[in-house]
Amino acid sequence: MHACNESGRELVVGTYTDESTIVYSGDTLTNELEITRFLELIETSTLSEAQVTGLPDYVITVNNRSESTMEAMVNVWVLENEQMLFTRGMEGTEVFQIDSMYTEDINNILNMNTF
Repeated sequence: MHACNESGRELVVGTYTDESTIVYSGDTLTNELEITRFLELIETSTLSEAQVTGLPDYVITVNNRSESTMEAMVNVWVLENEQMLFTRGMEGTEVFQIDSMYTEDINNILNMNTF
């Protein structure tokens, strides 16, 4: 984390190494417009009938550094057909599907080196 800038929000991406350990990338996204866009995308995604199993491929969190809070946590599963499913929150059970027109946006976030 950037110690010199402790205000505002940041989006970070991580992966599970086991059921209780998440390792976050060193990259952070601090662009407020991009974070807001991501949160809107997650909030407007449609509920899916699909089931997810195993550990998610990615964990995306949005932290509010100035308030020392986590605003959002999303667990993402990437299926073989490039479809993306996710749950919201730490214990989320409802599965949502990312609309295919937003897949590239999410891939850019998951591969943070593009920012």
